Amino acid sequence: MSGSFLSDVEGFYDLAVKDLSLPVGVGEKIKVANATYTTRFGVRLRNRMFTFTGWRSAHSSHQSPSKGGIRYAPNCTIEEVEALAALMTYKCALVGVPYGGSKGALCIDPREWTEVELEKITRRFAQEMIRHRFLDSANNVPAPDVGTTERTMMWIADEYKRLRPEDINALGCVTGKPQGGGGIEGRVEATGRGVQYAIHAFFDTPTLIDPIFGDARLTDKSVAIQGFGNVGAHAALFLSEEDGCKITSIIERDVVVKNPNGINIRDLISHRDATGSIANFSGATCTDTPPNALTVDCDILIPAAVEGVINAGIARRLTARLIVEAANGPCTFDAAEILQERNIQVIPDLYANAGGVIVSYFEWVKNLGHMPFGLLERRYHEKGHRVLTSTIERTVGASLQWDEDASYLSGPTELDMVRSGLEEIMRRTLGRIVAEQSARGGDLRKAAYRLAINQVAEAYRAIGL
Repeated sequence: MSGSFLSDVEGFYDLAVKDLSLPVGVGEKIKVANATYTTRFGVRLRNRMFTFTGWRSAHSSHQSPSKGGIRYAPNCTIEEVEALAALMTYKCALVGVPYGGSKGALCIDPREWTEVELEKITRRFAQEMIRHRFLDSANNVPAPDVGTTERTMMWIADEYKRLRPEDINALGCVTGKPQGGGGIEGRVEATGRGVQYAIHAFFDTPTLIDPIFGDARLTDKSVAIQGFGNVGAHAALFLSEEDGCKITSIIERDVVVKNPNGINIRDLISHRDATGSIANFSGATCTDTPPNALTVDCDILIPAAVEGVINAGIARRLTARLIVEAANGPCTFDAAEILQERNIQVIPDLYANAGGVIVSYFEWVKNLGHMPFGLLERRYHEKGHRVLTSTIERTVGASLQWDEDASYLSGPTELDMVRSGLEEIMRRTLGRIVAEQSARGGDLRKAAYRLAINQVAEAYRAIGL
């Protein structure tokens, strides 16, 4: 099987649904998008009228609101949007956040427009989505994606508040906002942090890790990352600085940065921010990107950019022993079959990159609750910790030296709670995937799809469908 991104997602779905005993028609209902809205709107810029095409697809509303990012890219298609919306449905169902799946896109290259122009275009796009009920905190909640940022989300939220001033939950109409605009700590890093937690959980599962590496040590594992945007850069930073991995290759569309001893990721981020590119980085060898860049020697390969980068040809030549899908749909359907035949383990996208939507859920709950996380309990826990340390001192009969800034003496901050909740969901979800795989076979992707599909089916059963 080969074809579009949407056909790949539907292929994975079809393989998994065969193992489930769903009522007649339910499987087909879950598979297709509920509604996809196409808008073509005009904006007067540069002394002329420009027409832009955008989409918002609500794949499922078995839970409300539907949730998913908005991307700005010049090559977007309606099929891509529907494929991403379907993945969001399965992703949310798999990790247990109460959302349906949605996705949006605008056919635009943001590099071709000034910030003032992008704001005007974004506000017009927001108006179209609001008018057709594809944007509000109760029905459909976007987030950043490729080509969009927290500033984009803030423009959308501000436009929504302007048009719906009576909505007390207006800030919850989007997530991924800056902290000053109702965002939450840890959202920018969330997908990259979730990738790290997924790898931790994988390495802590002997039945998964032993056949690949024979040990559970993440330290000194060589890692190649394709894509150095928000997700790839954060994953690289956490794995190198906190886990001792050697990031030996960073692969971008036009340049590959290599250092067999490990790239200093913090220096590379500084270089990228200063120059706008990772090219000409002095701490590594920089070359043009060859067609077979992803076949580089490494223990772990993390595709963290766009869909379809690992096709059948690449899959046959991969040397990595573990692939972590930090992007949506990086492996085509054909490639996934080849990787399974070659016994190359894949941590699938609907699990590995779920960190973004999980922390978006936390932000949405914070917006609807109108209260920061940790406000009520932080000082309570801090007092309890200090009572405990005093009890220990009395018991041992000596005054001990406590670090006044240590985390064990203070209560949890919002960031502490976000990271704790994210890690709990990532670890719990992998445990469920492994149990499903053990019960019914297949690879991790197939097991994850089965869990997700069944979760959506259960929601339909609950309301009598």
